[in-house]
Formats: sequence, C-alpha cells, structure tokens
Amino acid sequence: MSEIDDRLEPNAEAVGALLKSVLSDLGVDDKLQECRALLAWEEVAGESLAVQAQALGVHRGKLQLAVSSAVWRTHLSFSKQQLLDRINQRLGEKVLKDLVFVSRRPAERGRRNDR
Repeated sequence: MSEIDDRLEPNAEAVGALLKSVLSDLGVDDKLQECRALLAWEEVAGESLAVQAQALGVHRGKLQLAVSSAVWRTHLSFSKQQLLDRINQRLGEKVLKDLVFVSRRPAERGRRNDR
C-alpha cells in the first residue's frame, strides 16, 4: 500500500484533512478559502443587503464589495466587524481581515451579458 492509501480512512473528516493538506502543499489553499469567502457573502449578508453590496473579489484577505450608494457604504461601515466575524465563522477560520467598499452600482441580478 502507498502512503496515500495508508492515510485514507473511510470517514469524511480524514478525507477533508487530506484534501486540505494536498491543497496547501500545492499552494492553492488560500485561494480556495478566498473563493469560499466570496461565495459565502450573499448567504451571510442576506439577499436584500447582497443586492446593494455585491461581492467583486478577494485580494490579500480583503473582500471587495460594489456598493450602490454612500448611504449603503455608511451602513456597511457600521456593520463591518459583525459581517467579517460572521463570514469567518461560516468558513471555520479567519480568512478575511477586511471589507473594502467600492462606489459602483452593483450589476443587475439575472441579467445576462451574452444576449
């Protein structure tokens, strides 16, 4: 049996730990976590807030959000730490260290660019 076969156990926790180790060895673990944070934004923020502040991307632990107005930017500023804590809790580790608000009208939902 190979070393990998020895390390595999028939439970999800062991497979998850192995996968995390392999991703880390490949140097993509951080990027994967950032992608998970990006996807978690709408769930954590809730649908009505996510419409006003859409996730654009993550760079060096900072989630960039397209915010529709100065009013929403101010509202988000007051909730920033709570939102960060909720996202990181959802991910099971501290992935994000900041939220960055970009003044830009979020894209319309359901609109397709290929029409």
